Amino acid sequence: MFTSTNDASEVKDAIMKGATDFVLKTTGVTELTDRIAYHINKSTPAAQPAAQKTISAAPAQKLATTTLIVDPDETVRSTIAAILTRLNQNVIEASTATEAIARFKQNKPDIVITERTLPDMDGFNMFKELNAAQNNKNLLKLMMSTRLSPEANRKAHFAGITNFLNKPLDPAKVEIMVADCVRKAMRNKKRKKSKAA
Repeated sequence: MFTSTNDASEVKDAIMKGATDFVLKTTGVTELTDRIAYHINKSTPAAQPAAQKTISAAPAQKLATTTLIVDPDETVRSTIAAILTRLNQNVIEASTATEAIARFKQNKPDIVITERTLPDMDGFNMFKELNAAQNNKNLLKLMMSTRLSPEANRKAHFAGITNFLNKPLDPAKVEIMVADCVRKAMRNKKRKKSKAA
Protein backbone atom coordinates (compact mmCIF):
# COMPACT_ATOMS: atom_id res chain seq x y z
CA MET A 1 0.00 0.00 0.00
CA PHE A 2 1.26 3.45 -0.97
CA THR A 3 -0.70 5.83 1.21
CA SER A 4 -0.75 9.28 2.76
CA THR A 5 -2.22 8.05 6.06
CA ASN A 6 -0.08 7.26 9.07
CA ASP A 7 -3.02 6.45 11.33
CA ALA A 8 -2.03 3.41 13.41
CA SER A 9 -5.51 1.85 13.31
CA GLU A 10 -5.64 2.06 9.50
CA VAL A 11 -2.16 0.54 9.22
CA LYS A 12 -3.19 -2.31 11.54
CA ASP A 13 -6.42 -2.83 9.58
CA ALA A 14 -4.49 -3.00 6.29
CA ILE A 15 -2.08 -5.60 7.68
CA MET A 16 -4.94 -7.64 9.18
CA LYS A 17 -6.61 -7.65 5.75
CA GLY A 18 -3.49 -8.99 4.07
CA ALA A 19 -1.31 -6.02 3.13
CA THR A 20 2.32 -7.13 3.03
CA ASP A 21 3.74 -3.66 3.56
CA PHE A 22 2.85 0.02 3.61
CA VAL A 23 4.83 3.04 2.48
CA LEU A 24 3.93 6.61 3.34
CA LYS A 25 3.70 8.92 0.34
CA THR A 26 5.72 11.49 2.25
CA THR A 27 8.75 9.16 2.12
CA GLY A 28 8.67 9.22 -1.70
CA VAL A 29 8.83 6.90 -4.69
CA THR A 30 12.42 5.83 -3.94
CA GLU A 31 11.27 4.27 -0.67
CA LEU A 32 8.41 2.56 -2.54
CA THR A 33 10.74 1.06 -5.15
CA ASP A 34 13.19 -0.04 -2.44
CA ARG A 35 10.38 -1.82 -0.58
CA ILE A 36 9.22 -3.52 -3.78
CA ALA A 37 12.79 -4.69 -4.45
CA TYR A 38 13.02 -5.96 -0.88
CA HIS A 39 9.87 -8.08 -1.22
CA ILE A 40 10.94 -9.45 -4.61
CA ASN A 41 14.35 -10.41 -3.20
CA LYS A 42 12.74 -11.90 -0.09
CA SER A 43 10.62 -14.22 -2.24
CA THR A 44 13.54 -15.12 -4.55
CA PRO A 45 16.64 -15.59 -2.35
CA ALA A 46 18.94 -16.39 -5.30
CA ALA A 47 18.76 -12.82 -6.58
CA GLN A 48 20.21 -10.65 -3.83
CA PRO A 49 20.94 -7.01 -4.76
CA ALA A 50 24.48 -5.66 -4.50
CA ALA A 51 23.45 -2.80 -2.22
CA GLN A 52 20.36 -1.76 -0.31
CA LYS A 53 19.30 1.86 0.05
CA THR A 54 16.89 1.71 2.99
CA ILE A 55 16.91 0.17 6.41
CA SER A 56 13.75 -1.82 5.71
CA ALA A 57 15.24 -3.29 2.55
CA ALA A 58 17.93 -5.21 4.46
CA PRO A 59 18.18 -8.91 3.56
CA ALA A 60 16.90 -11.43 6.07
CA GLN A 61 19.34 -12.12 8.87
CA LYS A 62 20.21 -15.67 9.95
CA LEU A 63 20.63 -14.46 13.51
CA ALA A 64 17.37 -12.73 14.48
CA THR A 65 16.79 -10.56 17.53
CA THR A 66 13.78 -10.72 19.81
CA THR A 67 11.83 -7.62 20.82
CA LEU A 68 9.36 -7.36 23.69
CA ILE A 69 6.68 -4.70 23.04
CA VAL A 70 4.81 -3.53 26.16
CA ASP A 71 1.75 -1.32 25.72
CA PRO A 72 -1.88 -1.62 26.84
CA ASP A 73 -2.97 -0.42 23.39
CA GLU A 74 -3.14 -3.33 20.93
CA THR A 75 -2.98 -0.96 17.94
CA VAL A 76 0.36 0.46 19.09
CA ARG A 77 1.75 -3.05 19.65
CA SER A 78 0.53 -4.18 16.22
CA THR A 79 2.08 -1.18 14.46
CA ILE A 80 5.52 -1.83 16.00
CA ALA A 81 5.19 -5.61 15.55
CA ALA A 82 4.46 -5.12 11.83
CA ILE A 83 7.71 -3.16 11.43
CA LEU A 84 9.73 -5.82 13.27
CA THR A 85 8.10 -8.60 11.24
CA ARG A 86 9.08 -6.84 8.01
CA LEU A 87 12.65 -6.77 9.37
CA ASN A 88 12.44 -10.57 9.96
CA GLN A 89 12.76 -10.25 13.74
CA ASN A 90 10.98 -12.12 16.56
CA VAL A 91 8.25 -10.30 18.49
CA ILE A 92 6.73 -10.85 21.93
CA GLU A 93 3.87 -8.67 23.17
CA ALA A 94 2.57 -7.76 26.63
CA SER A 95 -0.10 -5.33 27.80
CA THR A 96 1.07 -4.89 31.42
CA ALA A 97 4.40 -4.68 33.24
CA THR A 98 3.68 -7.87 35.20
CA GLU A 99 3.02 -9.78 31.99
CA ALA A 100 6.13 -8.21 30.42
CA ILE A 101 8.39 -9.26 33.31
CA ALA A 102 7.17 -12.86 33.05
CA ARG A 103 7.70 -12.92 29.27
CA PHE A 104 11.09 -11.27 29.65
CA LYS A 105 12.26 -14.03 32.02
CA GLN A 106 10.98 -16.73 29.62
CA ASN A 107 12.28 -15.30 26.34
CA LYS A 108 15.29 -13.08 27.23
CA PRO A 109 14.65 -10.43 24.52
CA ASP A 110 17.37 -8.22 23.04
CA ILE A 111 15.13 -5.12 22.82
CA VAL A 112 12.29 -3.88 25.03
CA ILE A 113 9.95 -1.17 23.74
CA THR A 114 7.54 0.05 26.40
CA GLU A 115 4.93 2.68 27.08
CA ARG A 116 6.01 4.89 29.96
CA THR A 117 2.66 4.62 31.76
CA LEU A 118 1.42 1.04 32.18
CA PRO A 119 -1.71 -0.12 34.05
CA ASP A 120 0.21 -1.74 36.93
CA MET A 121 3.47 0.27 37.15
CA ASP A 122 5.43 2.82 35.16
CA GLY A 123 8.03 1.83 32.59
CA PHE A 124 10.94 3.00 34.78
CA ASN A 125 9.96 0.64 37.62
CA MET A 126 9.43 -2.16 35.11
CA PHE A 127 13.02 -1.70 33.88
CA LYS A 128 14.25 -1.84 37.52
CA GLU A 129 12.47 -5.21 37.83
CA LEU A 130 13.99 -6.42 34.56
CA ASN A 131 17.48 -5.35 35.68
CA ALA A 132 16.99 -7.25 38.94
CA ALA A 133 15.78 -10.33 37.05
CA GLN A 134 19.06 -10.87 35.21
CA ASN A 135 22.23 -9.23 33.98
CA ASN A 136 21.17 -7.48 30.78
CA LYS A 137 23.81 -4.85 30.07
CA ASN A 138 23.29 -5.27 26.30
CA LEU A 139 19.49 -4.88 26.52
CA LEU A 140 18.30 -2.01 24.30
CA LYS A 141 15.46 -0.02 25.88
CA LEU A 142 13.04 2.25 24.04
CA MET A 143 10.33 4.15 25.84
CA MET A 144 7.14 5.61 24.35
CA SER A 145 5.66 8.75 25.87
CA THR A 146 3.67 11.83 24.96
CA ARG A 147 5.99 14.14 26.90
CA LEU A 148 8.78 13.92 29.43
CA SER A 149 9.34 16.18 32.41
CA PRO A 150 12.89 16.97 33.60
CA GLU A 151 12.31 14.43 36.41
CA ALA A 152 11.31 11.76 33.87
CA ASN A 153 14.39 12.58 31.78
CA ARG A 154 16.58 12.01 34.85
CA LYS A 155 14.85 8.70 35.56
CA ALA A 156 15.36 7.70 31.92
CA HIS A 157 19.08 8.39 32.18
CA PHE A 158 19.43 6.18 35.28
CA ALA A 159 17.24 3.46 33.76
CA GLY A 160 19.56 3.31 30.73
CA ILE A 161 16.88 4.16 28.17
CA THR A 162 18.41 3.93 24.68
CA ASN A 163 15.91 6.24 22.99
CA PHE A 164 12.37 7.64 23.06
CA LEU A 165 9.43 7.24 20.70
CA ASN A 166 7.08 10.22 20.85
CA LYS A 167 3.35 9.61 20.90
CA PRO A 168 1.28 9.78 18.84
CA LEU A 169 3.56 7.44 16.91
CA ASP A 170 4.76 8.42 13.44
CA PRO A 171 5.24 5.03 11.67
CA ALA A 172 8.07 6.35 9.48
CA LYS A 173 10.04 7.64 12.50
CA VAL A 174 9.26 4.50 14.50
CA GLU A 175 10.58 2.32 11.69
CA ILE A 176 13.88 4.22 11.52
CA MET A 177 14.38 4.05 15.30
CA VAL A 178 13.31 0.40 15.62
CA ALA A 179 15.52 -0.65 12.71
CA ASP A 180 18.46 1.16 14.30
CA CYS A 181 17.89 -0.79 17.53
CA VAL A 182 17.67 -4.05 15.57
CA ARG A 183 21.04 -3.30 13.93
CA LYS A 184 22.61 -2.60 17.34
CA ALA A 185 21.09 -5.75 18.84
CA MET A 186 22.36 -7.81 15.87
CA ARG A 187 25.89 -6.45 16.44
CA ASN A 188 25.63 -7.35 20.14
CA LYS A 189 24.48 -10.89 19.30
CA LYS A 190 27.28 -11.37 16.74
CA ARG A 191 29.89 -10.17 19.25
CA LYS A 192 28.49 -12.50 21.91
CA LYS A 193 28.46 -15.42 19.45
CA SER A 194 32.06 -14.78 18.33
CA LYS A 195 33.26 -14.57 21.98
CA ALA A 196 31.59 -17.89 22.74
CA ALA A 197 33.20 -19.56 19.69
